[in-house]
Amino acid sequence: MLPTDHLAQAERRPAVIDTPLGVVGFSVTLGDDVLPAGPNTVWRLANGSHLHRWRHRGATVDLLIGSIDVPAWDGGAPVPMWAGIWQVQARDGVSGLVISAEMTDLPADAYGGPDSGQCLAAVTVENEQFMVSIGGPDTELLALQAADARLMPYSWAHLLPTDETESAEYGVRYADPAGIAWHLPGLAGTEVARLCIATAWCPRDDDRPAAWFAVDIPLDTAYHHLTMDRAE
Repeated sequence: MLPTDHLAQAERRPAVIDTPLGVVGFSVTLGDDVLPAGPNTVWRLANGSHLHRWRHRGATVDLLIGSIDVPAWDGGAPVPMWAGIWQVQARDGVSGLVISAEMTDLPADAYGGPDSGQCLAAVTVENEQFMVSIGGPDTELLALQAADARLMPYSWAHLLPTDETESAEYGVRYADPAGIAWHLPGLAGTEVARLCIATAWCPRDDDRPAAWFAVDIPLDTAYHHLTMDRAE
């Protein structure tokens, strides 16, 4: 994903995001193998972002994750947001790929569920004080990215459905109340897949869902913020 020679190694621990309404955690399944929560290696970038790396017999999995300062969509107060960019680089190939995000430890008064939009797959959890959204590309956008062959393998273009179809083998799946998973095809040797998952939160305001708008962030934009010098 990026050179590590100049990066300092950091403590190995699971990547989680603390929000006002719970903890967002991740899981990755390669074929039949669920990766351990803790990575093999973690590096810290100068700007505070972290690069987590798992080494599997079939692939190397990277997660570049950190906080991003983004303005609100309507010019209001900045929205607290974390973005995570997943990269799966096949070696011997993997038969399938699932990347999941889920919020746990919810307060008793919180409720949530799917909250998708145009090209956005998302879940939102809220109570009287806050709302938290987790989002990434929806099934339609995944298919477009595969056809473009820059973030997803071109071989996926004929495998990914172009709309949300629960009966389809691949695509986005939701879990009650605050889980979302991307079910993706397998990777042949040397193929690479990249996926951006963002989490944001804001005060509860039905007229200003700033968190939901914030998680609709392109991967390239997230990568720029996660790797740039904060003084820029």
